[in-house]
Amino acid sequence: MLKSTVPYVALAATTLASIWLWIQWRDEQAANQDLLARVTLLERRHEPAAVPVEVAAAAPATAVPAARAMNLELTPDVPPPASDPNYFRDSRQRLLKNPEYRRALLARQRLGVEAELRDLPKYLNLSPEMADRLFDLLAEQEVEKIELQGGWPANRQADQTLPTMTSELRARQEAELSRLIGERNLAQLKEYNSTLESRLEVDQLRAELARTSEPLREDQLEPMLALVTAENQRADQELRDRSGSQAAPPPGFSPANPELAVAANKRIVEAAAVVLSSEQLAAVKDFYRRQRIQMETQSDLTRLQSEAYSRKPN
Repeated sequence: MLKSTVPYVALAATTLASIWLWIQWRDEQAANQDLLARVTLLERRHEPAAVPVEVAAAAPATAVPAARAMNLELTPDVPPPASDPNYFRDSRQRLLKNPEYRRALLARQRLGVEAELRDLPKYLNLSPEMADRLFDLLAEQEVEKIELQGGWPANRQADQTLPTMTSELRARQEAELSRLIGERNLAQLKEYNSTLESRLEVDQLRAELARTSEPLREDQLEPMLALVTAENQRADQELRDRSGSQAAPPPGFSPANPELAVAANKRIVEAAAVVLSSEQLAAVKDFYRRQRIQMETQSDLTRLQSEAYSRKPN
């Protein structure tokens, strides 16, 4: 159950892209240092209250090493000017209008798409050339989503609401995909995406077991995918029951309390006993043990940082 780590991965990718740009903009180093630090900090503090940016292909949904997860919390303490409540929105919009920033953002999305969907060409039986075209299109579409929601409300058209414009963008992008790969492959792509989180989780487990003397066998992949998918779906339903909403959690949604993810991981280990050998099961159990510690530590760091930022200056 990797849900609670996904936002940190996306945030890590965004932070790395911003740092790279900061280094490149030598002529504006002082101004951009302040801007990017504020944007990174304010995204973490204020973005959850806004419409979530759809960044399903922003980065692989894999577990973040504990050191990297903690480093995300070491952002310089540069609170926004109290006299300008629109500082974060305006700063983000300026970044999105910068051609160099967009090129770096698109490059990062392209790498993320290829890493996350690396098994998709085989699943759809695509040629290398078609796979490249598909990955290029998916990356461009993700940037378009970020630009729409990140540039709101300056990019508002007529009296349309953001959900309306988002729905229109989604429909246009689906038509683009259909023209590129065909209706049949588009249906298979949707099916693939519906189990993507579980596929990535099994892929992480396969990488973990590859370090042992008993790697995961091909005949064990589908049974592991089936049980991981079942537990992810159960956790999603538990989350809906707790929140009182039957809407599906957005991609990478992180429960406020990691206990749902921890419980799902425990059930995965128990169910995997009929699929894996004792040595393999021990490695999987240790993998989830480290993930639990990471989630709990990150939860504590986020809480303590929030408390520190909310205190009034002396």
